[in-house]
Amino acid sequence: MNVSPINAVVPQKAQNVNFSGLSDGVATALSKVGNSDVFVKGMEKVGDSKNLMTHLSTASSAVTTGLYIYKNLTDKKKSTNEKITMALNQALTFAVSTALTYTVVGALKGTTNKLANKFGELMTAKGGKSAKEMEALQTGARNAIDLVICSSINRFLTPVAITPVANKLGAKLTNYLDAKDAAKAQKA
Repeated sequence: MNVSPINAVVPQKAQNVNFSGLSDGVATALSKVGNSDVFVKGMEKVGDSKNLMTHLSTASSAVTTGLYIYKNLTDKKKSTNEKITMALNQALTFAVSTALTYTVVGALKGTTNKLANKFGELMTAKGGKSAKEMEALQTGARNAIDLVICSSINRFLTPVAITPVANKLGAKLTNYLDAKDAAKAQKA
């Protein structure tokens, strides 16, 4: 197998790409969002929450889902039936995954706490960490476990389960709308 250096494959012009303008733009935009009154007030309310990772994951999913729905409904290349079915799929996936995520995270909270506590104790025993460091390790472990649960449900489990249901519901809805439009056209 021939593995050549990337410089031999990538054209010289592409090797000299500078992302500093892009990174500065992203940093400026994120700082404006982070300093906005809405963001600050929202973080004050959920910042001390034991479900911070779940809340942040849900907020991220809400934004992503909203963008997907908007994109699907405004896509000129898709038929009305495709638009409706795909938007319905996205909305159902978000609703079910959010409900399921909070349910599972809540149900597993005791187990999550035990695992996080054992992890903190183990790492403290091996590394001679202070009580404050152990608490930070335990909090990080809890957040990581919650994030894995959220991601697994939001990005794998629910989409796989919901897509066939959304397709059937979308087909029924579009058939109903088509019949309604046909009835209007017949009356006219």
